[in-house]
Amino acid sequence: MAHNGAKLLLQVDDLQASIAFYTQQLGWELLARAASGPVALLRITTDYEAVLIKQTPSAQHLAEAQTKLAAGWLQNKHFTPKKGDLIYIGVASVNAVESNLQAKGCKELRKEENPGHIRKLFVPDIDGHTFVYWEELPATHTEIVDMYAAGADELESAIAGLTEEQLNKSLAPGKWSIREQVLHLIDLELVTLHKVKFALAEPGRVYQGNSFSQDDWSIGLDYRNRPIHAEVQLFRAMRQHILGLCEHLPNALERTVITKDRQESVAQLLKMMAGHAKHHIRAVNEICERYDC
Repeated sequence: MAHNGAKLLLQVDDLQASIAFYTQQLGWELLARAASGPVALLRITTDYEAVLIKQTPSAQHLAEAQTKLAAGWLQNKHFTPKKGDLIYIGVASVNAVESNLQAKGCKELRKEENPGHIRKLFVPDIDGHTFVYWEELPATHTEIVDMYAAGADELESAIAGLTEEQLNKSLAPGKWSIREQVLHLIDLELVTLHKVKFALAEPGRVYQGNSFSQDDWSIGLDYRNRPIHAEVQLFRAMRQHILGLCEHLPNALERTVITKDRQESVAQLLKMMAGHAKHHIRAVNEICERYDC
């Protein structure tokens, strides 16, 4: 059966039980199962597929699984979450997904909404992960600019008064600390800023950029140990810079770049950055609440 290449590799404890859960409870489609070896390919949405592989101490089974994966089920760049990780899947309507899952008897659903930005539905699975079905909500240009402009104050407020020791706190072992959350947030901003500047300076240009691996950057740039305060000042300066350009240039938020698979406007990019910042600032606040920082 034709498929697009899976973006997700899920390591499961019981392949048959996991297949049953994902197909019966979440409505995924089983596309193929290896004739030998504990591997299966499932379709989540039209353009999102997952490979399930059973964790096993058997070297023979592992070799068979790797052979099948190498045959082309996985994309070169794919995500292998750990237990406890969140797995994000974009959908047209979170409410429709929620209704469908409720009809299938799926329990423990939790919905969040950030008006003007995003609606999310949190769905725990049987393998220790949580799927987050998300939907982008409409916002006016004025609302987008306001959300984007508020980010610097929100970030500085979230980390105000924290000691170096508190910056190293995280929600759980293996999860990003406050320090790592902040440095990732700012690096994503820097990477996206390049695209925004091309859209503003050369509207309609084809933009080609390298993919951004947050884990590689975290390790390569030593997020765990670096100071953050100069970067936080940089974050404010970057946002002020872009806000000044958008105020000065006519129709700034309507200007676009063309990437390999879509056209992106400055408004969409600013909204994405505003939402990304809110996500990580919320994570910082959760850590502070946990440890009464």
